[in-house]
This record gives sequence, structure tokens and C-alpha cells, in this order.
Amino acid sequence: MLEKKILNISKIENTDKYDRKKVGYLSGMIGTFLNVTLGVSKFVIGILANSVSITADAVNNFSDAIYSFATVLGFKFSSAPPDKDHPYGHGRVEYITTLIISMMVMIVGVQFAKTSIERIINPEKIIMGKIGIAFLVISIFVKLWMSLFNRKLSKAIDSSILKATSIDCLSDVFTTSVVLIAMIFANYTTFPVDGVVGLIVSAFILFSGFSLAKETISQLIGEAPSVELIKSVLSDIEKHSEILGIHNYTFHRYGHLKTIATVDVEVDAEMSLIKAHNLMSLIEKEIYEKYEIVLVIHVEPVGGNFTEREIELKEITENWKNQFSYIKSMHDFAIYKQGDKYFVGLQLALYGNKLDKNFDENILKSELEELIKNYDEELKTSITILYEYF
Repeated sequence: MLEKKILNISKIENTDKYDRKKVGYLSGMIGTFLNVTLGVSKFVIGILANSVSITADAVNNFSDAIYSFATVLGFKFSSAPPDKDHPYGHGRVEYITTLIISMMVMIVGVQFAKTSIERIINPEKIIMGKIGIAFLVISIFVKLWMSLFNRKLSKAIDSSILKATSIDCLSDVFTTSVVLIAMIFANYTTFPVDGVVGLIVSAFILFSGFSLAKETISQLIGEAPSVELIKSVLSDIEKHSEILGIHNYTFHRYGHLKTIATVDVEVDAEMSLIKAHNLMSLIEKEIYEKYEIVLVIHVEPVGGNFTEREIELKEITENWKNQFSYIKSMHDFAIYKQGDKYFVGLQLALYGNKLDKNFDENILKSELEELIKNYDEELKTSITILYEYF
């Protein structure tokens, strides 16, 4: 199979990983060649048959060819090394490329919807020969192969572009199949089959473009990684017996080549600074080697000697916290002096998926601040709200 040969060529020596740039190049060039070939052939057949639906399908293939070539450019620019202005690399170029392509696909869909409606209003005779029908059948199988080909490659290198290409090819199988059926029955009815099918194809093109844009925009905004990945990373951290708890974890993706995560870990307050540092360095190394995630750990000591005042106020705030089902936990509680004032510092971790749309964290903070003021009106507060989703 061709995809296996591409993966073998792109395999990084002495690892089980692949060169994303090389895989993207090869996939994009193959896709460009096949889509241009299909597009030119369908365009000629569409003109000879006087069929707007076949011509629309041809232009859809031309847009796919542009998509495939943009895939090559996307992998080229997203693989560029970090620089002064982009210290986290250029990985998100892949998302931007995909977004531009999705906009182009939707523009094509709108144009052919307009043409198809005109053909429904003013239908014209279709002249379709056996050679044209045979070629449409061949193109269906070519697109089905391309979908499976890109799906396997996308899974191997976790690529949004190749995944989108696979989905687009599968949608082309559907659209060309509908066009084929329409051409077979066009000569047996006065119903404007060509225009109606052209409109269906246009609607499918629009839907594909919109779905692709929606997914890409979500990634650009900052889509959360899978729950499975987060749980796996946290589980690997917790397997170290010295870790007493984990909270305030965040994951930031800069394309598929760069992910940075931060996490707060709780350790015994009696642990030495050197031991804590060595342990965190070990954990960060393990996570990077397994997931290629750059992990930054904040150490939070727990236990130690609390004053009677701290113990009393912490108990009051814990009892208050237990009234709310959406408060997951409380961390980093301390009373400390800054200048001539005393502060109460703490973090509240909330279940983000238990909050309703009217939730206002400022109201929650104000309620807790009032509780602390009632205990001692001289105390200032420093409250941090965190959101966790499982």
C-alpha cells in the first residue's frame, strides 16, 4: 500500500515517529496530481454533456487540488523553526491554511448553487455517453482510495489537514455518486435532474466547508485536548508516590508540533528544595519523552506548621466551600504579611461543566471575602478561581 511506503520513507531513524513535513509533502503532491487529473477530465465531460452538475463536480475537484497544494505549503510553513517573533514555532499556520481553504470551498459552493438554481428554472438537455459514465465510476473509486489513504496518514501523524482531506474525499464519493445516478436517469425524465443534483452537490460543498471552518476556528481559539490525553498525563505524574495532589492544569497547543502544559503539584512541606527540584525535573523529562509535551510544574507544599488562627480560618472556609457542589477543591491556603497588611491567599478549583451560563465568579469571590471579613475585618484577600472539567 502506498501509505505504508510513505510512512516508511518518512520514519525518523531509531524512533516510532514520522517526519510530519515529509508525509505532508508526499500526500499533498499525490492529492494535487489526482485532483487535477479528475478535475480536467470531469470538466471536459461536463462541457460535452452540457451538464452543470458534472461541471460543478469538476470545479470541486479543482478546489481539492488547490487544497492539496495548500497542504504542502501548510506543512512547509508550520514546520519552520521558532524565531524571535514566534518563539513557540509556526505550528498554527496549519490551522490558518485549513481555514483559508474552507472559505474557498464555501465560495465555490455558493457560486454553483446559483448556477444550479438557474438550470432548474431553465433546464437544458443532457448528452451523456457511456465513456463519461464509466469515468465517473472510476473517479468514485479513486476518491474512496484517497479518503482511506489520507485517513491512515492523518492518524499516523495526528494531522488536522490530512484528516480534513480524508473527510473531503469521502464527501466527493457521495457527490460524484449522486451526479452519476442523475446522469443515468437524466434521459428518461423531463424533471430538471441536472439542476437539482447540482444544487445538492453545492449544498454538500457548503456543508463541508462550514464544518471544516468550524473545527479549525475551534482549534485556533484554543480547543482543549482530549480528556483521555489529560487523564493519561496526570496519571503518569501521580504515579510518583511523593506527589500528594494535582490541580490547576492547563494545556496550550501551538499546532501539532508544540504543546506546553502547566500543572500545580502538591508535595510534603518537609521535602527539601533540592529533592523537589530533582523530582520535578524527572517528571518533566518523562512526560516529554512519552507525549512530546513541554511540562512546567509549580510546586505547592502542603502540611507543615499552621498557626491556630490559620487552622481556624481554614476550617471556616472549608465548611463554606462544602455548600457548593461545583467547587471541586481548595488549595494554597495561607495567611501572610505583605508590608503592614495581612492577606489570606487561596485557590478555588471549580467544576467548569457544572456551572450555568449565569455564573459570575466575582459574586463567589465577594461572598468568600465577606466571610473572611466577618472573621477578621483587618484581613485582605487574594483569591484565585481555577476551572477544571473532569
